[in-house]
Amino acid sequence: MPLLRAIRLLCLILNVLLVTGCAGFNSANDRDAQNRYDPYAQSGIDELLAFGASMASMSDAGRAELCKSLLNTQKISPSDGKQLHLMVGRLLSNACGDIPTILAGVHAISPAYASDERVQRLIAIHTQALQRIHRQAEKLNVVEQKQKKIKTTLESKEPAGPQKNENRLLREKLEAIRTMEKQMDESVDSN
Repeated sequence: MPLLRAIRLLCLILNVLLVTGCAGFNSANDRDAQNRYDPYAQSGIDELLAFGASMASMSDAGRAELCKSLLNTQKISPSDGKQLHLMVGRLLSNACGDIPTILAGVHAISPAYASDERVQRLIAIHTQALQRIHRQAEKLNVVEQKQKKIKTTLESKEPAGPQKNENRLLREKLEAIRTMEKQMDESVDSN
């Protein structure tokens, strides 16, 4: 009897080890499968163009939601493909991240695509477009800052405007009083 219990215990331990080992083996395969089926991990020209076209047909809210999701997945498990998708998406939505950060990421991964001339061309076009958008945004910020300064300056001078009006009204009243006094003096002198 004790021998039978020992054999059963040994079988139980072996089964637990076998199940645990299989679970670990399958989870590694699952991670590889997830990467294979992650549409943003793909970085071919056709995938990037399809992504851009799909995103272009979305509403602004849909684009923003997609960008937020893409940014989160890039933070969790970064990949070159996701970086390129962010580059394409940033042309269509501000929610896809900060332009200098995206350009730095694309610049870092660009050598990996040296053999793919079509992707290199896409990177070159998008890089120039993003740089242009960034420069225009900076110019707009400068203009907005100047407008705020001018507005602040004008607002600080506005109290002088009503004060001038008050001074003018007081002068007019004073002139009216003087005119009345002269008329009264003339009427008294004529009597």
